[in-house]
Amino acid sequence: MNRILLSLCALMLSASAANAQNLLSSSVQVSKRNVVTAKAGNIQLRDLTAPVQVKANKSLAPQKLNANQKSVGLDGSGTMVTSVGIPNIVAQGGTVKGAYNLMDASLLSRFEGGKIVGMRYLIGAELGSSAKVQLYNCDKDGNPALFAEKEAEQKISTYDSKNKTYKEEWNEVYFDKALNVSDVVTGLFVGYTYKQKTTQSGGQYTEACFPLAAGQGSGTVAVYGDLGKGTAFYSLNTGGLVLCIQVIVEKEGGFADDLGMVGVATSSMLRPTDKLPLQFYVKNYGSSECKAASFDITIDKNVVANVAIPEGATIGGETTGFNASLNLSEYGIENGTHLLGVQVKTVNGEAASGYTDDDVAYTQFRTYSETTSRQFNLLEHFTSSTCTYCPLGYDMLRALQKQRDDVAWVAIHGTMDESNPDPYEIADATKTIMAYSIGGYPQANLNRFPITNDGTLAVTIATDDPEGMATSIGNVFDQIDEIVPSQVKLDIEANFTPGKVPAMNPGTLKITVKGTGVKGAGKILEDAVLGLYITENGLVSGQLNQGKWITKYNHENVLRVIGTDNPWGDAITWDGDNFEKTYEVTIPKKTYDYSKGNTLNAVAFVSLPFMFEIDGKRYANGDLNNVWVNQCQFLQIAEGNATSIKGVETSENATVVARYAADGSQISAPVKGINILKMSDGTTRKVVVK
Repeated sequence: MNRILLSLCALMLSASAANAQNLLSSSVQVSKRNVVTAKAGNIQLRDLTAPVQVKANKSLAPQKLNANQKSVGLDGSGTMVTSVGIPNIVAQGGTVKGAYNLMDASLLSRFEGGKIVGMRYLIGAELGSSAKVQLYNCDKDGNPALFAEKEAEQKISTYDSKNKTYKEEWNEVYFDKALNVSDVVTGLFVGYTYKQKTTQSGGQYTEACFPLAAGQGSGTVAVYGDLGKGTAFYSLNTGGLVLCIQVIVEKEGGFADDLGMVGVATSSMLRPTDKLPLQFYVKNYGSSECKAASFDITIDKNVVANVAIPEGATIGGETTGFNASLNLSEYGIENGTHLLGVQVKTVNGEAASGYTDDDVAYTQFRTYSETTSRQFNLLEHFTSSTCTYCPLGYDMLRALQKQRDDVAWVAIHGTMDESNPDPYEIADATKTIMAYSIGGYPQANLNRFPITNDGTLAVTIATDDPEGMATSIGNVFDQIDEIVPSQVKLDIEANFTPGKVPAMNPGTLKITVKGTGVKGAGKILEDAVLGLYITENGLVSGQLNQGKWITKYNHENVLRVIGTDNPWGDAITWDGDNFEKTYEVTIPKKTYDYSKGNTLNAVAFVSLPFMFEIDGKRYANGDLNNVWVNQCQFLQIAEGNATSIKGVETSENATVVARYAADGSQISAPVKGINILKMSDGTTRKVVVK
């Protein structure tokens, strides 16, 4: 059983909850107590081509709830999988007064005519003698006001080590007054006050330090207290966890049969003759169990099939998943981007009615006939100078680069300890790709392809088997190339003019990225974006390592500048199946110094956007299944002109102009091991010297 120490980081709310963003203060980021290192075999790609039936969990509602009552909460809040806490914040002098789930008003809008009469919740340890259950209602500007509170019951859920599950003891508290659902304008903070305990004897924490019961799910979790920037609500980075807290909604006459779509997933790319597998997820919001239901399957909003749940299957209060498949060859689909939808048609034999806003869910898939070779794989590495386990990630990545020469490694630094900011942190990266991707350090995105089911893109790369994990990640890259084969070849042309004195003057980089697509690439990747990172090698500064501070640690492939206008990536304007984009990038002073052996690199990539729009509404791209990188190119930037036009082909007449060891240090002669050769034609080669 793992207890989890939560960290605080920058919050990125979904579009539907954006109006609550101003509620949360600038967040504080802290280190984790323990990092469980990953095993090499744990890095495995999820495969939707052979989906597995998702079984329904037990009903959310406890037996004692009346027939006219429902428990409503964030997805995952109904089943406890661990207990969490933030004792390190207290150890650093902070104060914690309460913990809450932020529930957007849209979660309750289907229960119009009902009223919130109480709360139910699980805890993993005592909350303290004065703990109270609290309900905050947020006004139209997102400002929270305490609506009701009640002394907290404190039945504790215990862990069954034999069965590796929790014996859930639900606490139910009813308020002295009810809140009409119609009075919930933007959202609710639902939680309880508690006193966060801490014990630092030998660096160990007691069970009492982890009182917050948590389930695997998605949503915003917040704590209230003074965590270093004043008393306020702070967002918690929970790594795909939500608190086991829900409201009890009551409605006269009960709740009519009503299903809501939670999501749909499918393979990212297919040929027009392939069989399309799909999984769709649905939830029952009615008072009675749903024993019969049918769903329309749509492609580009045209109904192409109808499926019913299997005989004997039921849909309860927890999310339930079902499988289906389509033979694409029957529909004459052209190559390009397509929209797959699943819509509720009947519930218990009657046409879908009542609340219908969430009766349909969409995701994207793409059909193709031609491919091109993948040039590089993008690996976005998330690290911090005060992360004690991050050097384990560096060890793995160095092993990966010895095994493969097609990995574009980009180290994105973040600050874990506010009192010791990371010298290489870039705010645009922290607020965007890092906030979207990770639940801790050290982690990495692999071509931005979803590997796990925890609601994040990144995987943990701290391991005691760097070579084994490097092999495993290399296998994942190969699988990704099969699942989302490249449709465009990228070439980079660059001209770098250093400042007169790099320590005092910025440099100027003019860089052009050209994309040459296969037939139909412009349609297949019509909504794709272009990303551009400028990284630097040869940086030496402090790094925490297994509890010890190393003053001179070699930081490799450090992100220094995001070259695109939009840090999320710039929209591509296709000219048929090709595109071209030129940037003039300022390389800040003190960022580079070629005289000391430092080198700059350009990493250009084509990926799918993080959001897409349908009928004026914004959707996350297929639960992170559609933000992957389709192509990536790498270029080591020399002073003057450099080009990657030859790609993996190098000129027979090219000569060596610079030589580097595997750690990035410049050398004057060959050394044993991996040598990186910078060629006169702007390309690089890796050779092994025995």
